[in-house]
Amino acid sequence: MIALRFGVADLARTRFVISPLDHLLAGSARLGVHQGNGSRSERWWRDARRHVPHRAVRFLEVVNASPIGIPDFMVADLDAVRRQLTDELDVLLSVPQQTVEEGVAIFGNRLGLPAALARLRDDGSRGLREVSDGAWALFQACLAPDWPDIRRALEADIAARARTAARSGIGEMLGTLHPKAVWRDEGVLECTLGELEGSFELGGRGLELRPNYFVQRSISLLAEPDRQSLLLHPIALPAAEPAARTPAADGLAAVLGPARARVLRAIAGSACSTTELAQRLGVTPPSASAHATALRAAGLIATQREGKQVRHALTDVGHDLLLDNPPPPPQA
Repeated sequence: MIALRFGVADLARTRFVISPLDHLLAGSARLGVHQGNGSRSERWWRDARRHVPHRAVRFLEVVNASPIGIPDFMVADLDAVRRQLTDELDVLLSVPQQTVEEGVAIFGNRLGLPAALARLRDDGSRGLREVSDGAWALFQACLAPDWPDIRRALEADIAARARTAARSGIGEMLGTLHPKAVWRDEGVLECTLGELEGSFELGGRGLELRPNYFVQRSISLLAEPDRQSLLLHPIALPAAEPAARTPAADGLAAVLGPARARVLRAIAGSACSTTELAQRLGVTPPSASAHATALRAAGLIATQREGKQVRHALTDVGHDLLLDNPPPPPQA
């Protein structure tokens, strides 16, 4: 058991953070396989693996190099609550070589250091750049289309917990994060994390609470003296949601993949520019442009230039495909 000790300043500086990089790490750790338990990460990975770009290979190799986890420097540390993946990857790129070497060293055993981590140590800044590029490519190809829905679920969870904190105090809210996190009246949060034991003073820096859509049955703690400590925890499931659910069939997604099915349906509403398409989907313009290029190559949309902008609209083929494949009904 790890005891996190809060002072008054720690309670005041405890905050929620939404991290895209955390979700990439949690979704692809151990390649999304969690003993066949039907977890969200397993279900996401089952579809995402069909769209993984080659550029993402090195990122996945590092994330899955060791069964005991990933180096601490892979978890972004920056002073922002609503984070963009680009910001987090900039932090990763700025990690000093000495920190990389120290971070990977703890993963060595009698068989040596896992090959992917040894390469990362030896490649210096080039290795971090390739890992960062791989993370970006994986996000754009596999997670970006689902990120707006995931973010809404995270924000709803944060809002509910904030109401608990306002009504009953931060300590009471901390005690609801997970059955393995128990709040004591003396200002201590006791976290049961396997065989780990000890006591840690937060030192006035507070605690970052990082809700994660893919983490459902566990909590993770990163407590270090030179950075704000963080606690990765699940979002609360609605009472009516079953532990595992078989999604309704979506014929369009089966043909195009869920990301491009969503893009085609977004364009169906009305012709739009790449920027407008990105706003509808909640993704970056480069990601929206890449999906539009693929749909145009398939003959499902047409693109016309209007001044400095281009506008995307359905072709007759795209329109007919949508008519033949309506979206599935929402899950009850």
